[in-house]
Amino acid sequence: MGGSTMKESRNDYDALSRDLRAIAETKLRERRANGEEEEEEEEEDLKSLVEELSIHQLELEVQNEELRKIQHDLRAAHDRYAVLYDKAPVAFLTLSTKGQVLNCNRAASTLFGRPRTHIIDHFLHEFVAAECQDALHLHCYALINHSQTQATALNLKTSGDVPRTVLLESELDSQLIPGELSWFASLTDISDQKKLEAELSSLNRELEERVQERARQYLASRQETLAVLNAAADPIITIDSEGLIQSLNRATCRVFGYAEDELLGINLRTLLTNAGVDVFRRALEDCAEEEVGKAPKVRREALWRMKNGTKVPVEMALARIDEAKHFTIVLRDLRDKKRLELEVMQVTESERSRISRELHDSLGQELAAMSIDTRLIAEDKAGIDEATASKFRRFSEQLQRCIVQLRTIIFDLAPIDVSDGDLVDALEALVRSIPEQDDLKCSFHLSHSESLMALPRETEIQLLRIAQEGVHNARKHSGAKQIVVALSGKGGGVELQIIDDGRGVPRKKRSSFAGQGFRIMEYRCSLIGGELEIMNYRPNGTKVVCRIEQAPASEE
Repeated sequence: MGGSTMKESRNDYDALSRDLRAIAETKLRERRANGEEEEEEEEEDLKSLVEELSIHQLELEVQNEELRKIQHDLRAAHDRYAVLYDKAPVAFLTLSTKGQVLNCNRAASTLFGRPRTHIIDHFLHEFVAAECQDALHLHCYALINHSQTQATALNLKTSGDVPRTVLLESELDSQLIPGELSWFASLTDISDQKKLEAELSSLNRELEERVQERARQYLASRQETLAVLNAAADPIITIDSEGLIQSLNRATCRVFGYAEDELLGINLRTLLTNAGVDVFRRALEDCAEEEVGKAPKVRREALWRMKNGTKVPVEMALARIDEAKHFTIVLRDLRDKKRLELEVMQVTESERSRISRELHDSLGQELAAMSIDTRLIAEDKAGIDEATASKFRRFSEQLQRCIVQLRTIIFDLAPIDVSDGDLVDALEALVRSIPEQDDLKCSFHLSHSESLMALPRETEIQLLRIAQEGVHNARKHSGAKQIVVALSGKGGGVELQIIDDGRGVPRKKRSSFAGQGFRIMEYRCSLIGGELEIMNYRPNGTKVVCRIEQAPASEE
């Protein structure tokens, strides 16, 4: 292409020179015909014309030199293009608008698996698999008619069993062949990519099948779990770290009288009494320290509130679900248990009353008679046999001490109606029954008596027994010099306190201190729906507090 351009430039230069010479000769002849008088003038014009022609000749020579340089650069660019075209790693084709291959590079020969002579002058569709002929036709149609760059994946004809897929990218070119419209195409082998895509698609399908299978298993497991939870007789609640209810079973709605949508999303503390909130908070703190997935170790009793306001004694078992501090709470309705325990306590109180009466009417009378007889014998022997009289006096004194101890036992065993009064009278009688020995003083204080609500008989009995146990523990274990029993009706409830100035109770020994005493008090307090708290009393001593927010209704 560079050689033809230079030849055309040379021909143009020669033609122009001939034309200029012909023009000059014509003008010269015309001037000579006009006469000899103009000869000198013509000679000057001819010299001027020759000078102009010389200048123009120099200009043409400079232009010719520039054209030669351009021709050299074009030839070098053409060579570089030919090398890049031929040695490119991607297959390149130059095609006519009819799809005939005009030129191709070495990569195209390798891709098609045949020499260039078997590719050039052949049509592209001859190398494309039958199933992709329609795609190639649409590709060519869109390229020629819409002049839009096209890209289409095609399968090539191969002699082996392994299919070969290429990406055909084409664009029109009006300058590649002067006066003709052609198109330039590149073919990129994407067989490995297609293979990877097929494998990835297979893996995705397999993964989707596994996910669906796991989802079905999870759904079946969840349905089974929900069936078990809903079949459970005890309420089961799941909460998050903020205490919001995440899930619950049917028993929860049945026991507390709520619909499911009324409980989901609300804070669990809504279902707890004021005392129950404190118990639950401490239980939750203890449970947060437990390992995830372990069986519930934290169990507490607390009062919960039904939708209608009724308070229900409940045993809570808490377990930690995950690291995000989600918890499962299994609740056990203790109303029937408390009712049975109350009945047992009533039978126990009846039996205590019977024993106290028998001790008073039989053993107490016998000991009193023996004490009188021994004292009379001592008086009769006085002055006659002092040794015998002294023995009978000591025996009589021992009997008197036994009678005092027996009366204390009888009082402890006697039910509250023995005193023929209410709880206040019984507590005053309890304080009076404590002998002032070894500088021990016991007193009773009553406050806010106008707000003291009427208590069922069973509640008064349990409060009296708690006071008796507290006073007994203080006398036996604390080394106290003063014991105070206080009853208050402040706040619409009842609060019983037993305070001493003894040694106090070490926290680590609080659960086992004084044998079963504290556990008995806690048990009695739970029977009447109260909360028992045992603490050290400053500056020294122990304080036992039994609180009842609202007394349970009488069973009568």
